[in-house]
Parts: sequence; structure tokens; C-alpha cells
Amino acid sequence: MSSLLDIITITKDDLDGVLLTIESTRPLLKFPGVRQVIIDGSSSQVKKLVEETARGEENVKYSWYEPSGISSAFNHGLDLSASEWVWFLNGGDTFHPSMDCNTLLNILRMSNAEAIIFQIETKQSHTRYQHPPMWEIWPPVGSWIPHPATIVKRQLFTRYGYFSEQYRIAMDYEMWLRLFSNYVIVDLISMPIVLYDEAGVSSIRRKESIKEAKRILLSKAWMLVKRWLNNGRMIYRIIRDYHANSRLT
Repeated sequence: MSSLLDIITITKDDLDGVLLTIESTRPLLKFPGVRQVIIDGSSSQVKKLVEETARGEENVKYSWYEPSGISSAFNHGLDLSASEWVWFLNGGDTFHPSMDCNTLLNILRMSNAEAIIFQIETKQSHTRYQHPPMWEIWPPVGSWIPHPATIVKRQLFTRYGYFSEQYRIAMDYEMWLRLFSNYVIVDLISMPIVLYDEAGVSSIRRKESIKEAKRILLSKAWMLVKRWLNNGRMIYRIIRDYHANSRLT
């Protein structure tokens, strides 16, 4: 029987960051069915320290992985996962102290969704990012979905594929567009689940991230057009049915 949640944490030569992440998830890891998978691409000296720390923690699995990009590391974590839900919480990001462990795990147990999008709060500026208004949400062309605050059913990756390794930073954006074009059921919860480290890769390499997002959006253009056409057909059918029913009364 699979466990409830695997927290997949990738790190590279950032001992302080991954230690903060592990410290923050320690209360969660005391619960049955919760595990953390550390995917480490560090050099030998840092690797030894990260591995020693991970081996000494409860319900933490350590794996060194030859550095070949974030997407590849995420996918390696998925290969090692055996849980119902997966959460990609990178080294340096931390479980939000205001989120009660029981509350989070009960949400996962009771939700019928296939992905749950929480909120993030930034560590340095303490900015809490709200979800956009409903009319802006689907499809997520604005790249608004924060992967550190999103917990996903692992079966989705089996069904629709892993992260695309042709993208170095914006691979999660491509994944969200691909998943949500297949009408995945999503819950939005306006509670912060993560303190996000603004000094992370995607923030530092902002220009490269934007370039990749542009490539992704162009590559998905026809898919988005079909989605909008389907929405238009749905509106037409509803108006037609309402009109037909109104003539019967």
C-alpha cells in the first residue's frame, strides 16, 4: 500500500538551505505515511554532510544524483516516490510554521482533487501571494501556479508524463499547461504552505525563466486555442438549452 505524501527536495551545494528545509518538515515526518526524499547533486564535501544529516533523520530517504538539471532531478525523485501525493519542496524553502500538520494531512486524505494549490509567502519580504481571480485562473497562461505550494497526485505523472527535460527553469509551467489541458481536477486553498526562498534559482535567473515561459506558451498555443474553442462550444450549448427550456414554460 502506498504512503500518503512524499516531499521531494532537490539540493546542490547548499547545506544551510537543505538543513532548514529538513528542520521545517520534521514535524510532518513524524506522521505515518509521510516521507521526504532528498535528491542531492552536491560536490563531495557537501554531499557527505547532507547525506549524514539525512541518514540521521526519521523517514528521510537520501539519493545522490549526477547533476543534469532541475527537471531531471525532479524526475529522479518521482522514480523514487511511492506515495499517493507528491510535493516538490526545494532546499531552502520551508514548511510554513502557521500550517498545522493535521490540517494539511486531513486535506490530502479528504480531497477528491488531483492537484491542490496552496499559497506561498516569501521569506525575505514576507509577501503572501494570493491566487488570481477566478476568471484569470484557467488556462494558467500567466504562469501563476507556484510549484513549491502545489501538491499533486503522483498518478498524474504516470498518466501524462514527467517534467520535460528540455527546459531548465520553467519546466513546472510547461507541466501545468500540459496537465490542465486534460481537465485535471484542482482545489485552490488560500492558506500558505511554504516560506519561499527568493534567492532560489528561478528568481536569480529571472530572464532565462521568462524566455523559457515564452517558448512554452508558443509551443502550447494550439492546445490553448482548442481549450478556448471548447469553452465557447460549452457556452453555446448552455445558451441553446436555456433558450429551448424557456420556450417550454
